[in-house]
Amino acid sequence: MLAPKGAPSIFVETYSDARGWVDPALLARWQKIAGVRAESNRKIEALRTEGKLGSSLQAEVTVKAGPAMRELLASLGDDLRFVLIASKASVEPLAAAADADEFFVEASVVTAPKCERCWHYRSDVGSDPAHPTICGRCVANLFGSGEPRAHA
Repeated sequence: MLAPKGAPSIFVETYSDARGWVDPALLARWQKIAGVRAESNRKIEALRTEGKLGSSLQAEVTVKAGPAMRELLASLGDDLRFVLIASKASVEPLAAAADADEFFVEASVVTAPKCERCWHYRSDVGSDPAHPTICGRCVANLFGSGEPRAHA
């Protein structure tokens, strides 16, 4: 019998109760980040519609943000680009009078070459003469100690 406890299907079973793991502060944090990602996706999609890029990895995203939002996004470090699914992402301050959680997203096309392994567009593609078609990040992941990632 595949369905435990006599359920009609294994797909309707509950194996663990995750309600105890709910962290409202963590949820609120990632909901804010998801809002930035949604706006980033909208800007990238506009570039795609214009025929300027085909993949979100061809994009460079700059988020101009008020103090609280800037601090939140900066806490992601280099992982912000993975969260936004872009080859490059940065956070800059918005005007001093800006609301703490206010943000504005700009997207543009990256001019760096494409890594044939990870498909990110990076200026360090070919930096290792032994591996001229992949980026430094991939060289580190394949032949070194790898990259540290904490959030994405």
